[in-house]
Amino acid sequence: MPARHSLTLLTKDLGGLFLYYPGATLLNRVPRDVLASTARLGAWLIRRIQPEQVDEMRQELELLFADRPLPVNAGTILQEAFRLTMFNELEVLRYPFLNPDTIDSVCEIEGRHHLDRALEAGRGAIVLIGHFGANQMIMPALGHKGYPMNQLSAPPTVWADILRETRTTPLWEKVLARRWELEQKLPVKHINVFKFLRPAYQCLLRNEVLGLAFDGGGGSRWAQVKILSRTANISVQPAQLWHKTGAALLPTVVVRQTGTVRHRIVIEAPLTWQEHPDRMEAFQVNMQAFADIFSTWVARYPDHYLPFMLMRRRVRGTDVVPFFTDYPPSTRGMSSSQAARRLREAGERS
Repeated sequence: MPARHSLTLLTKDLGGLFLYYPGATLLNRVPRDVLASTARLGAWLIRRIQPEQVDEMRQELELLFADRPLPVNAGTILQEAFRLTMFNELEVLRYPFLNPDTIDSVCEIEGRHHLDRALEAGRGAIVLIGHFGANQMIMPALGHKGYPMNQLSAPPTVWADILRETRTTPLWEKVLARRWELEQKLPVKHINVFKFLRPAYQCLLRNEVLGLAFDGGGGSRWAQVKILSRTANISVQPAQLWHKTGAALLPTVVVRQTGTVRHRIVIEAPLTWQEHPDRMEAFQVNMQAFADIFSTWVARYPDHYLPFMLMRRRVRGTDVVPFFTDYPPSTRGMSSSQAARRLREAGERS
């Protein structure tokens, strides 16, 4: 690695180690307004250490909106994106201290009746999210309210294998391991997306809740959908689970506006499956229906989605299928089969 890149990673990893070990004990006791101030400071430091992230994120924002009007000026959106990233990271440290008595001070749930009605039908409920805002808050928000919560996802430690040549350091591996330890304290059953998916089907057959993200990097079949002015490659896995089990599929987002104390978990009305004689076309049509709803939230709160967009831009050369179709060429490209093999092997070791 270039010397400057290595120094940047060392600085970030030392900061991560401090936050995830002694910092976790300190931050769980401070008021949330202090947490917000800490997030602003951390976001400022990241922008100073890695100014190239600001430029790349600005490019992602321009591609996303094209000729569409921005909800606020670009500078404010970028500043908020970094602040939200840091705030959400700090809140991970407080996972073990969330419980049924404290969760209402952190999250409020809108549209809970949609979930309750879905479970009354007896076929389970798929809470479909994107990597938008503090998306993982859906787990404690529902789990601590007594819902039987399952999450289909990848353990954080899988990234150490995926980014072995470009990002991974021994210190970062310790940070990822600590994050996984904290995530395992949430009131949820984790289902590894890289292994057998039978538990995902079984939890729906038991009339439980399954959370999953539509915009992850795994999968074996993809459909293309429009998200504002861009075309995205997404896995059809959510549509397969939805159609095969007959479960309700509920578009869901986690929003936290500037100056507010709590996250809003917004559960929307279930989508209706749209039939089509061609199976892959049916998957595409139904995933686009979800993407249309998701796009309305991205248009209102692009700062909630830009951190994920930046991450996917940076791993486009090692993704099985790049998330967006309009990325600039990558200097670290590998074939789709090579990327799929690496992802599979990393998942098996996780």
